[in-house]
This record gives sequence, structure tokens and C-alpha cells, in this order.
Amino acid sequence: MSRHLSEEKRKALMEAAVDLFSTQGFHATPTQQISERAGVSAGTLFRYFQTKEDLIDTLYTSIHRAIANAVNEAIRPEIPVEEQIKNVKRQVLHWMFENPKETIFFEQVTSTPNITEMTKDKLLIRFSALDELYQKAVSRGILKGINREVFLANFWYPNFMLIHLHSFGKLHSDIEETIEQSVASMWCGMEQKQ
Repeated sequence: MSRHLSEEKRKALMEAAVDLFSTQGFHATPTQQISERAGVSAGTLFRYFQTKEDLIDTLYTSIHRAIANAVNEAIRPEIPVEEQIKNVKRQVLHWMFENPKETIFFEQVTSTPNITEMTKDKLLIRFSALDELYQKAVSRGILKGINREVFLANFWYPNFMLIHLHSFGKLHSDIEETIEQSVASMWCGMEQKQ
């Protein structure tokens, strides 16, 4: 019974932290506010997470794993590499639209020094399936002349802007239509120049 309550409190703390971090940022969110939002006493957070940074790392690892799972689930070796890349983009965008606060948190952490080096190193391998697709596309001449960093920037960063627009109520088209336009736009930006 107490284990069940412990998991509930841990989950409540993580959900409160994502909610607050995604709207206020890390520095503007004190741990006491996270505890209050989670409905637990102020010191309870530190029974589950040693520091605020530990909480951030734990959240980031969890969200990173979920996005990596979305990437891996979308890969279908039996279809052409171009279609696999498009499918991964679709799957990731679906996950992001279903989890906007987690997506905004993920974006914040990937562009801040708040995540520990150890966590960064552990997570570098999680998107290896996307890297493998990129390498296959390059080796087959599909993405000739597009370096890995440009590929990843085109793949990831427009997604974050769409999620921000969606969160602010400024996305004026249907989510499915938006996803398809985003996939087409990404691919047009990377197509082989003849």
C-alpha cells in the first residue's frame, strides 16, 4: 500500500514539475511551488529527488525515452528510407501534440545547461535509430549534401514552434493537416538539388 502511495506522490511531483517548468521555466519555479501543486508537503519532493536538478534530469530522461519510443515505433524497414523518415516525423509530431507540456519542457532542457553532463551523455544514444535512417539516406544519395546537424535541425526545431503555437491557441489549421504540411516542408527543404 505505501509503495502505491509513493508512486502516486512521485508521479504527482513529476506532473506538477512539468506543468510549472513548461509555463514558468526552471529558475522561476521554486521546489515549494512544485510540492504545493502536487499536493504534498514541502520536504516530500526531496525524498524522491535529491535536488531540483535531479528532478529535471529524471523528467528529461523520462520524456526523452517516450520520444525515442515514438521514433523507434515509426521505423518500418520494409518501406523506403524516405518514407521511414517521414513516418518518424509524423509519429514524433503526434506524440508532441498529445504531450505539449512535456514537449515544451523537453525543448527547454535541450537548450539549457540545467541538464547534467552525465544525463546528456546517457541520452545521446536514444535517437540512434533516427541517426541510422539519416546515414542510410545519405549513403543512398537521398540526402546528398545535407549534413547531420542540418538534418536534425530541420527534423526537430519546427516541431517545437508548432507546439508553442498550438499551446497559445494560435495554430489555425487541423492538427493532422499541420503534421502533413510539416512533413512535406521538412522534406522539401532537404530534397536533393539536381
